[in-house]
Amino acid sequence: MSRLDERLLLRAIFLALLVALALRMAPVVLGMPALAQGYVTEDGYLMLTVARNLAIGLGLSVSDGTIATNGVQPLATLIYAVPYALTSGDKVTSLQLLHALWAAIAVAGGFAVRAFAGRILGPMGLGPVWAWLAAALWFCGPLLARHSMNGLETGLYTLLILLACLQFMRVVERGTEVSTGNLVLMAALLGLVFLGRNDGIFLVFSFFVVWLVHAVTTLGLGMGDLLRRLALPAVVCASVVAPWLIHNQLLFGSVVPISGPAQSMTAAFGNNATLVPAVLFEQMFPMLPIPGRFEQMPAVMAVAGSAVLGVLALFVWRSWRVGGAVRLVVMGYLFHAIAVSTYYGLFFGAAHFMSRYTAPLAPLLIVALVVAGWETARLMARQRAVAVLSVLGIASLVLSLGLLSRSPWSGQGHFQVVRWVDENVPADTWVGAVQTGTLGYWHDRTINLDGKVNPLALDARRQIGHVLHYVTASEITYLADWVGIAGWVDREGFGAYFEVVEEDPNANLGVLRRR
Repeated sequence: MSRLDERLLLRAIFLALLVALALRMAPVVLGMPALAQGYVTEDGYLMLTVARNLAIGLGLSVSDGTIATNGVQPLATLIYAVPYALTSGDKVTSLQLLHALWAAIAVAGGFAVRAFAGRILGPMGLGPVWAWLAAALWFCGPLLARHSMNGLETGLYTLLILLACLQFMRVVERGTEVSTGNLVLMAALLGLVFLGRNDGIFLVFSFFVVWLVHAVTTLGLGMGDLLRRLALPAVVCASVVAPWLIHNQLLFGSVVPISGPAQSMTAAFGNNATLVPAVLFEQMFPMLPIPGRFEQMPAVMAVAGSAVLGVLALFVWRSWRVGGAVRLVVMGYLFHAIAVSTYYGLFFGAAHFMSRYTAPLAPLLIVALVVAGWETARLMARQRAVAVLSVLGIASLVLSLGLLSRSPWSGQGHFQVVRWVDENVPADTWVGAVQTGTLGYWHDRTINLDGKVNPLALDARRQIGHVLHYVTASEITYLADWVGIAGWVDREGFGAYFEVVEEDPNANLGVLRRR
């Protein structure tokens, strides 16, 4: 009977994967405007603008090539520039190719989740179908699908983390017999993880520390052997990341991209801590996203936090008993998860990005859920454990697909601004905005004012706390953004320079024009 249950579950998994892939590709099939509004976020359009400028010969820049920037993650930007290079910068055709590329990366990510889950679950006695279930839960999860198709680095970054985990396991399994090629590949993948997103440094540090402790305590290597073993991977990893860090330091005065400091300027210590339980719960239970208005309720925090900690405790216990490479890769990935949660929970701003920042932890958390579910079902249902877990798995996939199918390709919250500018502003006229991702992609002459991709605006915010004087001294003729920007005319005498020409709360649209 258990084999029949597993076969039924496997069929449901493959059907769910096909449906989820179709939903990811829906914007390409539907065409405009779904193509423009589907999945791609405001910040995703920022990265695409830089990628397009790079492809058409304007370098890493925004604002029609006039403002150099490093406010993006480099690896994804380079890859996303390829469709623009192939189409000579055509914005619509490139979006079609990019949606297909993001879907392909997500498919590769699904296979990587399956491989990672298989390496963890196999030694625990769980068959291949449960690794496929973990992959399907990741691929079909509504929030995870949106994050991996958002025009940013999230899907690529998650894939790189999984590849690094798999290679780390190979290195550990070979012990003192590990080849130079395997060491170099592990170091290169860890370097690419960092280029995928800067918080990848936590994974680099975690894996190197776990590996060194293993080399000393288990392999019994002395200090000389240890240093020789560490030297080559350290050099390779540093060589991969060094060009980007040097570029940042020489051109922008800091190795950190300017988008990080810009988003952190309004951060207060512990500002996002109350969100951590809910967002980790959403990554662990991708079929159960929590509405934003409930995320910081004490009861929700308590239930979500308890669920996450309970599942992880059981998973860590089970992994520790297996030992070997499973124990080490789980510890390394878990330390990374703790560091990411602590950093974004305590030291970072932009609370609305917490789900995206923690999304790359989902593969580990979903595998932990499968292990905890199996152990619980085996304890409570005994001979019916496979049937119970199969039913729960199928129900989870159905729920995920139901949520994912709720028109993820419509409702991008900035196209009211794009439409107004397109209808009222000449293409050669400069427009300024705080949120310039979507607008800046479709109207080239757009100047960013929150500093994420504009070093000049960031300097103004740092020096005097606002960009009003920067705007008045610039070539900006219009300001177009959410309706709140209309209130700028009441600040610092700004009304002497700009007047309100549109203030529509219903459309969440505000427009100012230079007098």
